[in-house]
Amino acid sequence: MGLWGVDKPEQKRQQGSGGIGWLRSPDGDKVVRIEGAGESLHAKWVEVTDADITSSGRPLVKHCRRMLRFNAEQLWQNLIRQGWKQVSSQW
Repeated sequence: MGLWGVDKPEQKRQQGSGGIGWLRSPDGDKVVRIEGAGESLHAKWVEVTDADITSSGRPLVKHCRRMLRFNAEQLWQNLIRQGWKQVSSQW
C-alpha cells in the first residue's frame, strides 16, 4: 500500500494533509513525520523526522534523514504493526 500516491487504482492513500504523514508511539512520547522530498531521475525520496515529545508537549527533534519512498513505506507499516497510531500534524 502506497504512502504518498496511488500506484494502483485500488490502493488507498495513507497520508496527512499536504503529503505529510504523522505517527505517534503507543506511549505518546515519540512522533515520526514522513514528508515527500521530491524525485530524482531514478528514485522518489522522503524526509523522515523523529522527535521526542517533552513534558510541556513540545517536540524535540532528535533525527532527520532522507530515505527512499519504498523504505519509508516499510517503516510506516512496521510502526503501525508495533502499535503506533496515525495522528494529525504535531508541529
